[in-house]
Amino acid sequence: MKYLILFLSTFYLINVNSQINNIAERLGYDKNAKLLIIHADDIGIAHSINIASFDAYKNNAINSGAAMIPSPWIKEVAEFHKKYPEYDLGIHLTLTAEWKNYKWRGISSSNEIPSLLNEYNEFYDNTSDVNINANPEEVRKELQAQIDYARSLGIDPTHIDSHMGAVAVNKDLWRVFIEVGHQNKLVSMAWKSRVQDLFSKDFPVPDYIVPVNDIYMLYPEADRSFIENAAGENIASTLIVNDIYKYEDWLNLYTSKIKSLAPGLNVFLLHLGYDNEELKAVTIDHPEYGSLWRQLDYDVFNSKEIKQLLKKENIKLVTWGEIQKIIYPN
Repeated sequence: MKYLILFLSTFYLINVNSQINNIAERLGYDKNAKLLIIHADDIGIAHSINIASFDAYKNNAINSGAAMIPSPWIKEVAEFHKKYPEYDLGIHLTLTAEWKNYKWRGISSSNEIPSLLNEYNEFYDNTSDVNINANPEEVRKELQAQIDYARSLGIDPTHIDSHMGAVAVNKDLWRVFIEVGHQNKLVSMAWKSRVQDLFSKDFPVPDYIVPVNDIYMLYPEADRSFIENAAGENIASTLIVNDIYKYEDWLNLYTSKIKSLAPGLNVFLLHLGYDNEELKAVTIDHPEYGSLWRQLDYDVFNSKEIKQLLKKENIKLVTWGEIQKIIYPN
């Protein structure tokens, strides 16, 4: 099978009356500045992902990340965060466990969130089952439990987002996600391709939603129909031949996107890790977002080429923590 690597450019719903309508000026930049958050997903899944993410923080390859609180290696993340609290860290709220032989369940007791668990008392491996089965109030309980547990470990999060977009499968879960974020004074990150119809007259866009312009993320060919339906023409793609993921292709894709960044707030969602035996076992039979995929994300954003290009293009790196201070100053 061949894979088509896709970049998805998505747009947030913006409330024009938002208190942070022009985030660049609120952060002290020119109103036409190109702002970028380089964000690492899935921290906490495995030791390999953790240490690659930690190194990327230290090497200034990323300036943001999000941890999966129910995942097996979360305490290692907490120890790192205690030692380096200056690095921007959020919570990758988790309702799914997608890997073949590597699973987790909720922070809440299983009898409190039965609609979120399969017959093995583990999270579902897909978002369709979440959409069909998840009770919104059980989701609310679990999301709050993940935030509370993270804080009990010493993690001081700046923002929340959603693993596999599970909270964006329907309006009820989306509303829970937004409300939980606001209740905890955390910035909520969203994908317009999944949420453009989730705000309504009954639940309009709150004035604390961050006006992000674009989010870029690599996608496999398996997701092509979903992306095309969701994003229309907002796609750039290139063909990776013979199932071989190549550094040059990764570099060219990210280079192209950096050069085309528009003014306003942009986000690159990365998946970091080392292509070692541990991560090969964790991601077995799942080359997309697997160990080599994550190694390439790591290598490209640690490269001199990308770091020099960001400076050349006058890209301003900002964090969710800086935005959090604007939205929730107290």
